[in-house]
Amino acid sequence: MTEIFEENLSELYSLAFLLSGTVDRGVEAFDRALDFEDENPREVIIDEALGTIRTELRVSKLRVARTADDGLANARWKRRAYIGREEFEEAVIAIDAFPRCAMLLTIFEGKSIGEASVLLHEDEKLTQKAQRIGIVQLTSNLAGDGGRDPYREPGRNPVPVLSLG
Repeated sequence: MTEIFEENLSELYSLAFLLSGTVDRGVEAFDRALDFEDENPREVIIDEALGTIRTELRVSKLRVARTADDGLANARWKRRAYIGREEFEEAVIAIDAFPRCAMLLTIFEGKSIGEASVLLHEDEKLTQKAQRIGIVQLTSNLAGDGGRDPYREPGRNPVPVLSLG
């Protein structure tokens, strides 16, 4: 297990960081995942990272549940040739916790909506809605719409990003 962690150190830490939303929680999740032997390191990282933000996820789920479905189709699309790692991380971290995690788990980790809903302790309908919000927000953030997440609580700022690249 330690060998797998060493081989994929940057990728696994990046996953913990993006799911948890902060450097400290990413390191905490990564560190706790090292204690598990004979398990899939990626699955352990996901579980540990989500565990560091349970309270934030609960509050974020409430915001997603209150969001009207018709507001999700208003994203502006912009084609770009290259998106740097730091810009991508900033765009992901700017997304509220539940939509961010639903999007990362389904789109980037290849989990089904059902698998993601189990990991996030939420029903599939709300998880799918959160996934759509996450995708729209990521697109909007990368398109240069100011990076402001309308689903995040007022007064909360995105966390500064640690670049691993």
